[in-house]
Amino acid sequence: MAESRAHRQLKRWTSLWLREQGYLAVGIEVADPTGRFRVDVAGWTDRDAQGSALRQLGPRTVLVECKQSRGDFFRDGDCSSGLLARRDQLLRELERLDMEPTGLFSPLGDVDETLFKDVERTARRSDRDLRRVRVELTAIERRLYRGMKFAKLRRWRGASRLLIAAPVGLIACTELPIGWGLLEVPWSVLNGQVPDGIPATEVVTLKTMPAVHQVSEAVEKRLLRNIAVANSRFVGGRGAVLGTRRDLSKKISTFAQAGTG
Repeated sequence: MAESRAHRQLKRWTSLWLREQGYLAVGIEVADPTGRFRVDVAGWTDRDAQGSALRQLGPRTVLVECKQSRGDFFRDGDCSSGLLARRDQLLRELERLDMEPTGLFSPLGDVDETLFKDVERTARRSDRDLRRVRVELTAIERRLYRGMKFAKLRRWRGASRLLIAAPVGLIACTELPIGWGLLEVPWSVLNGQVPDGIPATEVVTLKTMPAVHQVSEAVEKRLLRNIAVANSRFVGGRGAVLGTRRDLSKKISTFAQAGTG
């Protein structure tokens, strides 16, 4: 299926916005650190830019998924309202117990470090109840959203920040996957109705701040490497495709034959 203009513009304006937020390396269509998914936009920086909306001490990374329609976001729009209501009930229950919902989707070995605010509160809920809530929330998110990318990237801690970019008003903050933030771009901008040279910060809005995920140094380096690989597609001309080694060998052989003929 051909990519729509709106989706291309979402990726473009998101990339520009990340650069203006101080991200030194930004790429489009980048493999996540595990290599299992391809994300629309990714960014890396080790600079703490003044005034950045996503300020964080030390290196920081971000993965962004662009969604141009609700059908591209939800698995089944007719069932979303009931599932979201049940999810809200579970989140309110966690809030009353002073438990962080993002920790439910961390690896099992990290639950005690990320889920509870202090050690004393771990006794408030048994492991069995914790697993029940975790399983139900995971099932709800699987039924809500298309594919497993949202849940997997959060669980595997693919970046310190996870964002969804969408047209203004398309996605409500309460509809976001747990732990994800929301960037909004006006439809007029996506349709090209914007003056040339206008800064992305003037038109792109960080509607919901994402959670901060602890990411290993190895994951940060892998994402930076993947951004470099993605940007190498444009070496030799915009949109240039390097091809496989066999394709390159054929081109060299053809060129050599033409030069001797």
